[in-house]
Amino acid sequence: MARQGSLDLLKVITACGVSINAADYDKRTCLHLAASEGNVRVVSHLVEAKADVNHADRWGGTPLRDAVREGHSEVAKLLKGAGGGLGYNEVQASSELCELARQGSLDLLKVLLTCGASVNAADYDKRTCLHLAASEGNLQIVQALLNSGADVNYTDRWGGTPLRDSVREGHRSVAKLMFERGGKLGIPAEELSPLLCQHAINGRAEAIEALAVCGGDVNMADFDGRVPMHVAAVAGHKAVVQTLVRWKGSADAKDRWGNTPRSEAERAGHKWEDAIWREP
Repeated sequence: MARQGSLDLLKVITACGVSINAADYDKRTCLHLAASEGNVRVVSHLVEAKADVNHADRWGGTPLRDAVREGHSEVAKLLKGAGGGLGYNEVQASSELCELARQGSLDLLKVLLTCGASVNAADYDKRTCLHLAASEGNLQIVQALLNSGADVNYTDRWGGTPLRDSVREGHRSVAKLMFERGGKLGIPAEELSPLLCQHAINGRAEAIEALAVCGGDVNMADFDGRVPMHVAAVAGHKAVVQTLVRWKGSADAKDRWGNTPRSEAERAGHKWEDAIWREP
């Protein structure tokens, strides 16, 4: 009756003595079904009739969890107001939030947070939904998570921050927002130059731009005195060179052998016009 939305028949059955909290072989009650179907009228009646809003099924699922999973925000708010809980542990909450962040399901994510899921819940790798949203480059979700109190500098098991994830994937706008909110890269100075050079040789101008936006020094040299501009010039990555120039990358930096990016480009046969070396 709950699944069909047959409220009148449901009332008749319970009036005849059937327990409103009767559960099936999976320990699921009619409130679980009504919540899963998003039937506000049935859920409202069951709540008023004192149905157990926190009855857990065989998997530990509550009616509120069912409502959230199926995206029924009105039912979720009703159950939450009646004292319903999600019944999640931290790893479960993180898993649900991370999946919604990955999918870009902003409305459902907000409902889940409103219903009590911790915005900083972390999985077994100590990664939060902000790490996932940053990796996916979803600006709206990142903004919503930060506004909900997400820890912008929460570190995963490898010491990675959400900002570092967004930079690694080249999401400039997301990186800029988190940097402005106090986010830190968490990249040791000795690792920054090799990382920039790796992006340069791979032609990843967007990743270099994201690092620069967050304070990364594009003129930081490695142990041979080579800067990202040297690497980009040799590889012939025009877009990377122009990105580096825009962030004050030097075309005249000298490595330990006295080579400059300009001389390296010429040696590699890249006859670029002088305009390449000027900021667009």
